[in-house]
Amino acid sequence: MIPRNKDVLDEHLEQWEVAIDNWSEGQTQYAEVESMFKAWEAASKTALMQSKMSAAMADSQVKSHPDWADRYLQVQKASINAETKKRILRLAEAKWESERSRQVTLRQLK
Repeated sequence: MIPRNKDVLDEHLEQWEVAIDNWSEGQTQYAEVESMFKAWEAASKTALMQSKMSAAMADSQVKSHPDWADRYLQVQKASINAETKKRILRLAEAKWESERSRQVTLRQLK
């Protein structure tokens, strides 16, 4: 195989691929953090309800637990991180499309 020089389009394509990997990693981290939070929350509520507490009261108790706010904030931060990576992914795609379009235009002008 003959190696070829990278052009701007190749560079944008590589950046797009990196952005896809980063977004996938961010989504996975978010899913893991959210799953752990929901499991903790459900287990806590279940334990309280087994002691004959109402579901509404158990929900209030869990949300007033000292750990709840930190755990919830962790989920929100993971969501923001994943969304940021998603936007970077879209930007990388747009840069690639823009460069592709620019190169097509330049070829047409020649």
